[in-house]
Amino acid sequence: MADPAEKEIRAVIDEMTGALNEGDATKLDSLLSDRPGAIHLGTDPRERWTKQQLLTSITQAMSVGGSLVRAEHDEFHVDVDGDVAWTEGTGRFLNEKGAQRAFRMTGVLVREGGRWKVAQAHASIGVPNEEMF
Repeated sequence: MADPAEKEIRAVIDEMTGALNEGDATKLDSLLSDRPGAIHLGTDPRERWTKQQLLTSITQAMSVGGSLVRAEHDEFHVDVDGDVAWTEGTGRFLNEKGAQRAFRMTGVLVREGGRWKVAQAHASIGVPNEEMF
């Protein structure tokens, strides 16, 4: 059975995935850390956002109809050490035609004001070594 902190962290990851899929910048704002240095990296090399940049990007995407891609995460691992936790797992992106692409994800969460907040998130699409160059 997961400890209470792990359960809270899993709920934050579920809420973050839902907020990203729904384009809910207000909900996302409540889940992301305000600490300096917090960063969020997407799969595209141009996707490197501070919290405010990510919220602006979500708001802009929603103003033109939202994203045609949704994310779903699979099982992920959580480690907790005091007020810091890190996660890793896998998931898939799905487009409106039903195509899927596997991705890997990592994250760092910190306890701020009694709540877990995402301070770092990273999603990547793995490339086999033989296809790297």
